[in-house]
Order: sequence, then structure tokens, then C-alpha cells
Amino acid sequence: MADSNKDTIDLIGILKLLWGKRKRLILNCFYAGVLAIVIAYSIPKEYTSEVIVAPEFASSTSLGGSIGSLASLAGVNLDLSDGGDALYPELYPQLVESTPFLCELMSMQVDGQFKGDSIHTTLYSYLQNNQRVTWWDWILGTPNRIKAKRNATAQDKIVPESDSDSRFLSRRQQLTLKALKKKTSVVLDKNTSAISIKVTMQDPRIAADVAEQVSANLQKYICNYRSAKARQDLESMQVVFDDAKAKYYEAQSRYAKYSDQHLNISRMSNQIELDRLSNEQDLAFNVYNQLASQMEMARAKVLEQTPVCVTIQPALVPYKASSPKKMLIGLLYVFLAFFGTAAWYILKECSQPK
Repeated sequence: MADSNKDTIDLIGILKLLWGKRKRLILNCFYAGVLAIVIAYSIPKEYTSEVIVAPEFASSTSLGGSIGSLASLAGVNLDLSDGGDALYPELYPQLVESTPFLCELMSMQVDGQFKGDSIHTTLYSYLQNNQRVTWWDWILGTPNRIKAKRNATAQDKIVPESDSDSRFLSRRQQLTLKALKKKTSVVLDKNTSAISIKVTMQDPRIAADVAEQVSANLQKYICNYRSAKARQDLESMQVVFDDAKAKYYEAQSRYAKYSDQHLNISRMSNQIELDRLSNEQDLAFNVYNQLASQMEMARAKVLEQTPVCVTIQPALVPYKASSPKKMLIGLLYVFLAFFGTAAWYILKECSQPK
């Protein structure tokens, strides 16, 4: 009971101490609020655009594919694939963050606003030359900017291509790729297999355009990968088919030419040669006809192996900035100021000898 009274007395004493220092507490909270406003409005606004895509996954049988599709709609992921696919959905985020993918993205043209002026440039140039920074970053980054100007090379102005060797990218190119990587995120929903692509930029229109381009490039890469073997078979079949077609036309021409030249000549040797040319023509036609059927099957296989990606949520131009969170910054600074000041006075009071 005595311990309980002692705790109550200590709590009341702390409240009295803080009440006596209320002016300092309020003043510190006010200063923190002003500082929070300055910091919040110094941070450039950023806008986030999101695209949600549902790709079709390869399966061992049509029944497995149907069951997998129905299960995805129910929010359940059934792994019915045959295990021959090396590009797992879990690798999509790493694919988007890869250097070839980002380099291909750098060359896209973007339209937006920068300091009240309209801009039309590449994404690479936009990230290098049209980015607002906070005043403290500008001050702290002055030595690096001076150093970068001294060490600038002609390669810094070149947009890296998708087939560029990452080992030979300049330092500024690598920094730009790293900045784009931070602004792009891909999240896979393991239950529904839906892919969420988010892009954050300082211009809302550019954020939507880049998100749409990331989605298109990712879908193209998935389709090319899944249908690569079928397309190679189709190209090989096309070579054989063209050769058989040329041989058939050649045999047909020889038969027609010989038949015209010996139209009114009735000799056994002529008839035998005509029959031989006719047989060669029929044989060439049979080969040509069979290859034509196989060509149609190869084309159908390419279409079958090419997955269909459904865009559930297209990219929209955001009207509201996703950052900075001004209210959250203000509350955080006021919270830290209040409890920091309170802790200071409490520790100071406890450290005094009684």
C-alpha cells in the first residue's frame, strides 16, 4: 500500500513539474512545428502512379490452367506448372531492377513540367537535369557537383541502351540508374499472382507514363521469353518451307516447259521424260503441302505459347502527392519536442540531490 501511494505521489509530482514548465513545453512545440513546416515544404512533391497486371502463367495441361485460373480468382495460388519455366513470377522485381531493363527504359520520351516550363526529353535527361532537391541537399551536395563537373565525360550525356555493357557505364550513368531503381517498385501478390507496378516521380504525368512503359516492357519481356522456343522452331520451319516451295515451283516450271516443247511430238522417250517430271512435281508438291501444314501448326504453337497479360488497373495521372507527408512530419516533430523537453526536465529533477 505504501508503494502504491509513493507511485501516485511521484506521478503527481511529474505532472506538477511539467505543468510548471508548460510555457517552455508549448514554446518548444511551437518551434518544432515551425521547423517541421519549413522542412515539409522544402521537400519536393512526388507523385506515385500504379499499374496492376495479371499475367497468364504456363501450365502442364489445359485442365491445370483452367483450375489455376479459377483458383486465382478465388484468391488461392495453385502451382500447376510443369516446372520448365525458369522465369518465375518471384523474379519479376529483380527483372525490373536489372540494368538492361532500366537502360531500355531510359531512352523513352517524357513530357512534363519543370519550374513552370514544359519539357520534352528522355527519361535519362529528366532524371539528370530536371530534379528539384531540398536546400540542405543542395548545400551538402555542392562539393560533389563541383567534382562531377571536373570529372564529366562525353559518355555522361549518352543515354545507355539495353545492350550496353554495365561494366563500362560511367559513374553518372550508374547513379542515374540507381535513382530510377529507387523510384520503381514491383510487388507480386502470391495469392492472386497479380503484379503491382509503382513509379514515383516529381511530375505526375511522367510518373504515369513511366509506369505504363514499365508495364509494357515487362509484358513484352515475359511474352518474348515464354514464346522464344516456339518462335525459333517457326523460324527454322520457315527456312525449310521456303526451300520446299522453291523446289516445287522449279519442278512445276520444268514440267510445264517440257510439256510445251513436246506438245505435238508423240514419242515413248518424251512420254517417259514427261512422266518423270510429273512425278517430281507431285513429290515436290507433297513435301510442300506437308510443310505448309506444319507451318500453320508452328504459327499456332507460337500463339499458344504467347501469354496474355490483362491490365487490371491502368496507369492514372495522380492529382495528389504521395510525399512528403506534411501532417505526419509536423506531428512527429511536435511529439519529439514535447517528450524530449519533458524527459529533459524529469531527468534534471531526478538528478538533483534531495
